[in-house]
Amino acid sequence: MNRQAVVMKKIRENFRTFEDIWIFMQILFFIMTLPLVLRFFSLPGLMRAFTPRILKIDNSLDIQEFKDKVVRFTDYVLSRKYVKGKNTCLRRSLVLYYFLRKFGINVTICFGVRYSEVQPSSHTQKKLEGHAWLLYKGKIFLERNAEATKIYKMTYSFPEERKQIFNLNH
Repeated sequence: MNRQAVVMKKIRENFRTFEDIWIFMQILFFIMTLPLVLRFFSLPGLMRAFTPRILKIDNSLDIQEFKDKVVRFTDYVLSRKYVKGKNTCLRRSLVLYYFLRKFGINVTICFGVRYSEVQPSSHTQKKLEGHAWLLYKGKIFLERNAEATKIYKMTYSFPEERKQIFNLNH
């Protein structure tokens, strides 16, 4: 099979409808603009801007199928050479958070940090590393390695639990 035929076969397998192409293009645009957006927003400001005001629940939409498409398209775009780099978990979590919440899946995005040991030449140094992941109904959600997430100390989540906000204010 020649290269053109392989490409066409992959397109037919992954894009069955115009809506699939539209979702893919939105994800691609979202990922490509994230570095610029991250320069201008604080994390809380970014989360307020990226959180849909009203969750759009479409009863005709198969939520599982939609979720699978968003994950597959996001992972594909992030695996390309022109996108690879630092903060893959941040970009992946932000994209999944935005699109899943937009279509009615009430996920929470979490950010955490940990120290890792770096041994440059003769002495050990600690390096601060960050990670981002999603929660759904209090459980780690759509994470490739859920166990690895547990070694990070959560420093911020959005949206914050109402009871936590209430306790902080009173």
